[in-house]
Amino acid sequence: MNKEQGYTLTETLLAVALLVILGATGSYGWQAWQQQQRLLQSVYQVRDFLLWLRADANAYRRSRTLRLQQTASAWCLVATFREVEGCPADVFVLRPGWPEVAVTDITPTLGFYGLRNTAWPGHIQLQSPAGSWSVIVSGWGRVRICEKAGDKTCP
Repeated sequence: MNKEQGYTLTETLLAVALLVILGATGSYGWQAWQQQQRLLQSVYQVRDFLLWLRADANAYRRSRTLRLQQTASAWCLVATFREVEGCPADVFVLRPGWPEVAVTDITPTLGFYGLRNTAWPGHIQLQSPAGSWSVIVSGWGRVRICEKAGDKTCP
């Protein structure tokens, strides 16, 4: 008795089609996850930069006001004493790591003052295809983050 073993063409095509569908779904999910992680990483970078500025202003009793500098291809946050063009290579400059993350709103007078962690209250809103987050600074220098999702907005 001769039994042939193997798969038919229909079974092989069905298996390949299933693999293509699963691969495409996984690729889309992976890209969405990467966009979300890049946005969160940028939000944490901005938060940590603000905390560092607050600590510097408090330790050395000086003011640290923040400005948003936009160039054709990127943005940066600058907290230097002098006026600068673009995004200089300075200690008090934050350059984002991901080009798809953009600053959509910032309080123009946001800054920290060297007396007991006081600050000018405001916010910085970051946005990417994955969503929108805000970094909020209170008048007492507290820095926190908040996600803007659907109808729920940050205070």
